[in-house]
Amino acid sequence: MEAREELRRILLLDEEHSTAVGTALAAAEAEIMHAALKKNIDIFAWTSTDMPGVSPDVITHRLSIFKQTRPIYQKKRDWDDEKRLTTKEETSKLLSAGFIREARYTT
Repeated sequence: MEAREELRRILLLDEEHSTAVGTALAAAEAEIMHAALKKNIDIFAWTSTDMPGVSPDVITHRLSIFKQTRPIYQKKRDWDDEKRLTTKEETSKLLSAGFIREARYTT
């Protein structure tokens, strides 16, 4: 998906804690929105560890599996070392936060 218009980045705390708003928004409205976002910065969830009380029922995705079909294995992706390391780090953050867990499916 792409935005309908150009977006302007708004820093709330720093580069890591920012958001974007459309450039079609009037300057006065943009200022009001920016002030409201900064005032309510404590309600943002920047990482999965910021949401300890969210029920897994709300965010869990379940796969429909048909036992009659034979398994089809996804082709292995060849990633460079940087992407592989980043993926491992992000996955371990989500696992340690209890936000995701490994799923085992029988064939």
